[in-house]
Amino acid sequence: MFARLSLFALVTALVAIMGVRVLAQSSCQATYTVVSGDNCVAIAAKFNVSDASLLAANPVVDANCDNLFVGQQLCIPAAACSAEYTVKSGDVCISIANQFGITVAELEAANSEIDPLCNNLSVGEVLCIPNEA
Repeated sequence: MFARLSLFALVTALVAIMGVRVLAQSSCQATYTVVSGDNCVAIAAKFNVSDASLLAANPVVDANCDNLFVGQQLCIPAAACSAEYTVKSGDVCISIANQFGITVAELEAANSEIDPLCNNLSVGEVLCIPNEA
């Protein structure tokens, strides 16, 4: 059992190191070292980036963000949000997009949790408003 655990730890560490080397060549605004209790939502909020952009910049992190480990180095992408918007009752993607002078496609691209029909917005949900093109 310990041999498997050690092998797992070694493989995980190597993947993280290799991931950081690959990411160093991309557009990281900064790097961040994961500490106990961290999760992707909190890290993304801390640096004012979307969860989706944090995950895209760190391909070694799985889609559920449940494979973070203490000491892991993450790439923090350049902030792509010019503002945040809290969804209110009655909001739809087109009205939010129009309010900020962006397209629905740009809004959806910055917020991967929005489904293609934009029928899953939740009151209180905070959306990334991307920089205008």
